[in-house]
Amino acid sequence: MSERSWSEEPAAFAAVDGTQLRGTITRPPANPAPAALVLSGSGPLDRDSNMPGQRLDVGKALAEALAAHGVGSPRYDKRGVGESGGDYLTTGFEQETSDARALDALRRVPGIDAARVTVIGHSVGATIAIRLASDEQAPAAVVLLSGASRPGAVVMESQSERIAASMRGPSRLVKSWFLRRQERVRELLLSSSGDTVRVGRTELPARWFREYMAYDPASDLRSVRCPVLAITGRKDLQVDPGDVAHMSRLSEAPFTGETPDLLTHLLRSDTGPPGLSRYRAQLKAPVDADLLERVAVWTAARASTSA
Repeated sequence: MSERSWSEEPAAFAAVDGTQLRGTITRPPANPAPAALVLSGSGPLDRDSNMPGQRLDVGKALAEALAAHGVGSPRYDKRGVGESGGDYLTTGFEQETSDARALDALRRVPGIDAARVTVIGHSVGATIAIRLASDEQAPAAVVLLSGASRPGAVVMESQSERIAASMRGPSRLVKSWFLRRQERVRELLLSSSGDTVRVGRTELPARWFREYMAYDPASDLRSVRCPVLAITGRKDLQVDPGDVAHMSRLSEAPFTGETPDLLTHLLRSDTGPPGLSRYRAQLKAPVDADLLERVAVWTAARASTSA
């Protein structure tokens, strides 16, 4: 297929409460075409997985890779971000999950084959993808990129420990302080009762964190029956790559799990030692081309078998 044989157009989906979520839908020339809903990770991310000071470009990169293989894809600004309505800071994890059920609206979009819709999630987007895949109206397949299989509270604690273990040079001197501070923040979030809480100069979406920390994906993973592709790099600091094997043990679905040696949480390949200090350099590189091709080929193949 020609590299630029697809088109992009504005898209809008109404959330359950009527809030308008706006984004972009990428369309290949086939009509009807299979499609994949792309879900971003945590934070106030737009349709391309970007926010001020951090350009991941994961959403756009996935959309273009999928389109090159004949798969359309919608992606949207999170609630309260970009062109979408609502307020990001007061949005809980349960509301964010509900918003992702724009999947149902996608099935009704003209030119989209409702029987061949996949969900692709990155990081927390993968956690939400697990929930959608366990629904009664499940997608045809699901792709979990840097997805966790443990309760959110465990993921956050493990993440802090992995980051601390990666500290080198002078930063090693603050490992204990870093771990104590992260523990205090988690305790503050869990003991909060409002939508937000202030930590220093930063206002955090407390309700989102409380709900995320309480959620354990194990039960939903056991309920998934559609094909699953789970990929977490061995250099991922924020999610344990061992969770891929844990997902495989929990799931009764057709399951493909991969842990590429050089892949990081930012979905870039990096030959250096794992560490947050390397994130800035990683973001100067594009999303890993091999990963994009793997996801696009797998998704297109699942769309073909479900046709």
